[in-house]
Amino acid sequence: MTIYLPELQEHTGPKYRAIADAIGQDIASGRLPPRSRLPAQRDLAWRLGVTVGTISRAYAEAARRGLLEGTVGRGTFVRAAAATPAERLTPGTGGLVELTQNAPPQGPHAGALSATLHDIAAGRDGPDLLGYMPEVGPPRHRQAGAEWLRRIGLQADPEGMMLCGGAQQGLSLALSAFSGPGDGILLEDLSYPQLIDAVHFAGRRPLSVAMDDQGIRPEALGAACRASGARLLFVVPTLQNPTNAVMSPARRQAIVEVARRHDLLIVEDDVYGFLIEDRPPPIASLAPERTIYLASVSKCLAPGLRVAWLAAPEAQLGRLADAMRILQVALPALMGEIVGRWIEDGTAEQLLDWQRAEIAARHAIAREAFEGLEMRDHPASLHLLLSLPKPWTGDDFTAAARQRGIIILPLAPFLATADDDGAKSHGEAVRLSLGQAVSRAALAEALASLREILRRGPSRPRAII
Repeated sequence: MTIYLPELQEHTGPKYRAIADAIGQDIASGRLPPRSRLPAQRDLAWRLGVTVGTISRAYAEAARRGLLEGTVGRGTFVRAAAATPAERLTPGTGGLVELTQNAPPQGPHAGALSATLHDIAAGRDGPDLLGYMPEVGPPRHRQAGAEWLRRIGLQADPEGMMLCGGAQQGLSLALSAFSGPGDGILLEDLSYPQLIDAVHFAGRRPLSVAMDDQGIRPEALGAACRASGARLLFVVPTLQNPTNAVMSPARRQAIVEVARRHDLLIVEDDVYGFLIEDRPPPIASLAPERTIYLASVSKCLAPGLRVAWLAAPEAQLGRLADAMRILQVALPALMGEIVGRWIEDGTAEQLLDWQRAEIAARHAIAREAFEGLEMRDHPASLHLLLSLPKPWTGDDFTAAARQRGIIILPLAPFLATADDDGAKSHGEAVRLSLGQAVSRAALAEALASLREILRRGPSRPRAII
């Protein structure tokens, strides 16, 4: 075939995703037959006028969908056949090691799930679990959530809570319930990519708030409020993604004072908060009258259990419940039942303790692998942010890692308002997720390869003759 060039006119959204969508469409139409070799990343980047990092992320996204496979030293190819469900669920399929998702490592979880499902099947709750649920969730599941939230210092009333299908759904509910098309939404300068996508998808405008080592700066938040008139703030005050910043109690109080002056509604995303044993109190405990609080089990237990709890003031909770009823009617009860039982019988706490020990061990591996290099980590976090020595750029290092079969993320997807070039204002860095590798040994091998790539330095471009 002639040199392949994806056609992007019909595909919207982030450039890397548009390229992955186009590749998928061309495979489905037969334009890209099985075993076709795709262009080298630098060549395609030049032809499309994008960065190499954009192509690397596009190929990684297509590989995640089961469309492509990479062979180190040979290139990237269309899969010979569609990936089976088992292959799609297996980390590292196609010779690739994924370090892109903040998924917690799995240990005794499968055994716990098997035992709980057996108990549910043997009990008398089956008919109840198969019916329609209240849009805020069953009372028993909300009570279990309130007990779980008390672990981190939030005295939540089950009557002031609702269940969501993961924190992402809660974020989207808040976005749709408390803003309108064209509204400005205040985000951390570096933010969770799925939240940025949700803001764009809903037709809102992301507005970045400058950060320091503790997260968003109070004076920057005040300035953004005065300049924009925005009334909705999304923030991750504990183990911020991707910086791992943890706001001190004083910083949290300062953010609350700014929010009260400007009548801001705060959406506190606390999905990582359970990973730290001794942590500052949630913002929701300091300003319960203006905080929508979200916590889930995706980072502290298992991402496949799509269970999150949302606590909000009474006036806001009713609107959020309406949004749930309109958009989804209600959540299925089975996952909430599993999580509720785990909280009640102590399984959740045992699994969390196991995870904390496992993540601490993986951070020790990372600190040894990157000794002497600058990075932002925390022994309880699922990721670290590795600063790159010159002359590396995030895009070049991401591309070089992929050539070795390792998929990582530069800073560009986390930029709330800038394009790929905006990453330079934050320094050159990459985010590495430590929980996704299937074992400590697999993680150690991947991190050793990354250190070796750093040691060798960027490859020089070939002469054009």
